[in-house]
Amino acid sequence: MRLSPQHLYPIIALTVLAGGSLWLDRVSQDPAQPSDPAARRGPDVIVDTMSLTRFDLTGKPQYTIDARQMTHYPALAQSHLDEPVVHYRRDDARLRLTADSGIARDDGERVDLSGQVRAARTLPNKPVATFASQSLVLWPNTEQAKSIDPVVLTQDGAEVHGNGMTANNLFGDITLTGGVVANLPIKRKQP
Repeated sequence: MRLSPQHLYPIIALTVLAGGSLWLDRVSQDPAQPSDPAARRGPDVIVDTMSLTRFDLTGKPQYTIDARQMTHYPALAQSHLDEPVVHYRRDDARLRLTADSGIARDDGERVDLSGQVRAARTLPNKPVATFASQSLVLWPNTEQAKSIDPVVLTQDGAEVHGNGMTANNLFGDITLTGGVVANLPIKRKQP
């Protein structure tokens, strides 16, 4: 069997088309953008004075996360938060969490707070309860939290220290772990 020019025409046309595609791809790439994926780890969005509110099924605000600045890193699937403040409001109950910094992960399902983490919880007709630690992992949608660093809880003159903590804001449950020390002052009733 002899190869005629009619048989070679489709092979030549496909070779020219493939070469043209490669050339077009190379000339259309941005020379300022690095081709190495590891070099593209910078932020794609930076937002100053960010505020995000999540609503429950009835349309009421469930929680709000504010931050002085939010920086999103798509390669890491994380958002870094500067000076985050988390607010929960349910009926007359309020919970306010603050920290020096935070990292939102898993599409905001988890927020790792770090550096001077503080919380204040107010309930009607009750003294304010406070929390202090160096870190706190928060799952804002389920209103659960965990700290593996030492924690201090205070309320109405009482002070409790623990080596860690788990908490559920929906049920008002707090469990302290390891080395729990409490100072519970006795309040005497006046006759």
